[in-house]
Amino acid sequence: MTPISNRIELQERHHQIFIEQAPTAIAMLDKNMVYLAVSKRWLKDYKLDEQDVIGRCHYDVFPEIGDDWKKDHRECLKGAINICDEAPFKRADGSIQWIYWDVRPWYNLDGEIGGLLMHTGDITEQKEKELEKKRFETILSDCSEVARIGTWELNLLNNEVTWSDTVYDIHEVSKDYKPNLGSTLEFCEEEESRKIAEEAIHDLMENSREVDLEFEIKTPKGNIKFLKVVGKIEYVEGVATRLFGIAQDLTSTRESERQLNKAYNELDAIFNSSSIAVISTDKNGVINRFNSGAEHLLGYSAKEMIGIEKPEIYLFEEELNVFKKDMELEFKGDSNDADFNYRNEKIFNTRQWTFKRKDGSTFPGLKSLTAIQDKDGVNDGFIAVITDISKIKEVKDELRKKNELLNLAEHLSSMGHWQWNIVEDVAIWSDNLFALLDYKGERFTLDFSTYFAMVHDDDKEEVLKHFELAKKEQKFKNITHKIITFTGNIKTIKIIANVILNQKGEAVEMVGTCQDVTESKIIEQNLIAAKQELEAYTEKLSLQNKQLADFTHITSHNLRAPVANLNSLLEIYSYTEDEEERTDIFNKFSSVIDHLSSTLNTLIEALKAKVGDANEHKEQIEFNEVLENTVQMLSGAILKSNAVISSDFSKLSSIFYNKIYMESIFLNLIGNAIKYSAEDRIPHIQIKTVVKNGKNIITFRDNGLGIDLDKHRHKLFGLNKVFHRHPDAKGVGLYLTKTQIESMGGTITATSEVNVGTTFTINFN
Repeated sequence: MTPISNRIELQERHHQIFIEQAPTAIAMLDKNMVYLAVSKRWLKDYKLDEQDVIGRCHYDVFPEIGDDWKKDHRECLKGAINICDEAPFKRADGSIQWIYWDVRPWYNLDGEIGGLLMHTGDITEQKEKELEKKRFETILSDCSEVARIGTWELNLLNNEVTWSDTVYDIHEVSKDYKPNLGSTLEFCEEEESRKIAEEAIHDLMENSREVDLEFEIKTPKGNIKFLKVVGKIEYVEGVATRLFGIAQDLTSTRESERQLNKAYNELDAIFNSSSIAVISTDKNGVINRFNSGAEHLLGYSAKEMIGIEKPEIYLFEEELNVFKKDMELEFKGDSNDADFNYRNEKIFNTRQWTFKRKDGSTFPGLKSLTAIQDKDGVNDGFIAVITDISKIKEVKDELRKKNELLNLAEHLSSMGHWQWNIVEDVAIWSDNLFALLDYKGERFTLDFSTYFAMVHDDDKEEVLKHFELAKKEQKFKNITHKIITFTGNIKTIKIIANVILNQKGEAVEMVGTCQDVTESKIIEQNLIAAKQELEAYTEKLSLQNKQLADFTHITSHNLRAPVANLNSLLEIYSYTEDEEERTDIFNKFSSVIDHLSSTLNTLIEALKAKVGDANEHKEQIEFNEVLENTVQMLSGAILKSNAVISSDFSKLSSIFYNKIYMESIFLNLIGNAIKYSAEDRIPHIQIKTVVKNGKNIITFRDNGLGIDLDKHRHKLFGLNKVFHRHPDAKGVGLYLTKTQIESMGGTITATSEVNVGTTFTINFN
């Protein structure tokens, strides 16, 4: 062996001896993580006293070491140093060991890394104490918060006061508030509390007496609280230097005590009530409490019953047997089974019984029986609360009779009644109301939406507004509307109701009746329809009479001139002997007769349109066909004017109508559009049909001369009314068109702008 090798071996041996004797946990490993030397502390900390680890791999000794630590070791074998102050190390047996470590490489004489040195320390005990302390502090903090306990301190040398956060919260002041010795009095508004606080402060300052008191304070937010303050004095060399202690908010505790006392007093009042019988038994069924109400109701004294009798003394055997059978069914037991005893079950039962008094008389009563269980859930007895329902039963019987009469009356009048709790939105319907709405089956829970869903769509908006208005005005006005029953029938109902108010004057309930008025509504509608039909017929006769009068006036006016002219010509003709002059007069006869014939024809057509029944000659008419016929009849005028006619009948291609009238309408409106076209542009005529809101509509639009409607609107469709100086203008076409349309039940309107054009709109409905 060379001297260098000897030195290296000697160095490693010195290292091993040093490590083995080290008082801390140290291990020396080669580059393959094989142990070269370990300290006794290492073996003790990691419970390896019974093992020989030298020559073994570190990862075999600690198989629980993860990949992250192995990665750190590889980095250290490259020269890195890994130091950690504390970390949990999960051992193979599942235990957690807290350790710190310093892992770094060691170097041989050649300056090469020979392996790793691991210096660790087991700080588990220290860490557990630290965690325990934190847990304790957390629990203490939580308990302090839950119990509303805070700490305070008074420096008796300078009277400086310190509060914890909880004390600030109890007093409901911000952390900016500076407490002092007089702060307690500042929060004491109640005289007795102020006196208690003043005496405590006086004893403290004058006699160095410790504090232990309870008093009432009022916080800046106006809340009343009950406070318990306890303080101890700290002495230094016999001198009181500091007073410290706790302050606890007892408000919730005081309130709980108050509620408990109230509940106790109420329970005591109930038990001692003379109007309610309260009887209790022990687990064997022997009566151990019998209040004054039971004495009054059953005629027995408590002395006669307590510790002596069982409830069977005032009950009937038949009803007791029924009760036992019911309990067997409820708790699935068998009275024949020796191990079954219904008394051991958690009984809570309310039912009607017949009770026997001491004098032998009986009365109906309502008894609520409850099992009294101990802390282990075992029955320790029973308590029964009994009320005499004789009067209630009499009232119920009377009410039942009246209800039967009401149901009969509702049935005869096709009526039902209802109640609606507005606040809870719960409705109650009578049987007759369900029947009126064709419902058969089990009754179910009702609300406003159930009723509203049945309201006919035509009436929904009106009904909703009606009920909202009734709630707002606190008064329900009668309403009649259609409703769809459960079987789909449409009925008309009439609702009469009252609005019920609470003590605050708020609408909380509605009660009312609902009557089927379908038949009477139909009769009413038939009468109205007959009346309207009679009125329409009367109006039609009046109109026809007026039209005949108008026609007489027109005839006398329009025929007077041509007849007078003929008489004059005839008179001249009879005196004239010159044949040439006679021929000239005869020619004038022809002209006058033609004019007279034209006038007569016009008046006859007008009369037919006014008094004739055009609806007797209706048929299905195609608009395209009518337009084609009109174009043929006006072909000469169309060619002469170069008029362009376009149409769109895609929305409504045909209609059931009087064909002669329809052809006349097309002929007049298209003819007028050509006749009154502008000289500076080609006539354009657009015809279009639409269906809008169920109405059948056709429009005729042109780009002609237009009409000054501000001046001529009132006479637009009048007979012999003209608006342009045209040689062929007679004022008859629009008059006839309007007359024909109205006789078929339709309307015609016009919009126009001078020198722009006119649009005529016909509503066939």
